[in-house]
Amino acid sequence: MRVPDGDVLIHAGDFTNNGNDSELIKFNEEMARFPHKYKLVVAGNHELGFDPLENQNQRLPADRGLGTEAGYELLTNVTYLQDKEITIEGIKFFGSSYHPLNGFPFYRTRATELAECWKAVPNDTDVLITHTPPLGYLDQFGEERWGCKDLLYTVERIKPAYHIFGHVHEQHGCLSNGDTTFINAAQCNKGT
Repeated sequence: MRVPDGDVLIHAGDFTNNGNDSELIKFNEEMARFPHKYKLVVAGNHELGFDPLENQNQRLPADRGLGTEAGYELLTNVTYLQDKEITIEGIKFFGSSYHPLNGFPFYRTRATELAECWKAVPNDTDVLITHTPPLGYLDQFGEERWGCKDLLYTVERIKPAYHIFGHVHEQHGCLSNGDTTFINAAQCNKGT
């Protein structure tokens, strides 16, 4: 796949299969090859070892054992955003990795935890980068909707110009509600 040139390159997570060091080093080296001045990344549910609240009993890759450096510390060629913002030439980007898919890093419950997580998104965010989609926007997996209702409420409230996400790999594309352009930047299909 050809990646167009630009000032900012954004990756919305799932850049590894399970967060092991060799995959992280390879991703970091690949990102260094792109000419973009800014490279922004959020972790996905496949990046084991990135979530500080990950259960100690959860399966971690052999080379991502407890007590080793956090996986994101191996990402030296990108800016890792987890509940963080960065302003680039007057445009405010905010990134976060939470999602409602149980059993994976950054899982938070739909009932209360996700609503609390999205409160961290600043009201003046221009570009929101999350791993999960908002409910109803490029979020369908089979018969299920994997999007987050509380994230949708947050997007409707703050009205960023763009909301970029991944997670539902088979639903890549763009939609708009008139205020926000929603971009599912996932570029792989099941089995590839």
